[in-house]
Amino acid sequence: MNFKDIGARIKDKRIELKLTQEKLAELVGVTDTYIGAIERATSKCSIETLVKIAQVLNIDMDYMLFGTTVTNIDNHFSKIMKKLPKDKQNLYIELCEAIADKLK
Repeated sequence: MNFKDIGARIKDKRIELKLTQEKLAELVGVTDTYIGAIERATSKCSIETLVKIAQVLNIDMDYMLFGTTVTNIDNHFSKIMKKLPKDKQNLYIELCEAIADKLK
């Protein structure tokens, strides 16, 4: 996990929602100093705290931890597909489905 990226995503979403560090801290049940440290990545927090922050900010844990969402994953696969010749696109889909089946 990259705590700098996690902190940046938390800060960006907090600002987008027009929440102060103090208000976010109150909603999460921690201090505003701790929220600041998380955002600056000078302090690592527990998964429990990350889950509370994600709930308050209404963001997915995948996004918080890795910056990925269903939309950008879909976009990534679409970009790959568009680069393939038309006659190879069905093969790509079949290979993805076969890999997904094996990973279940």
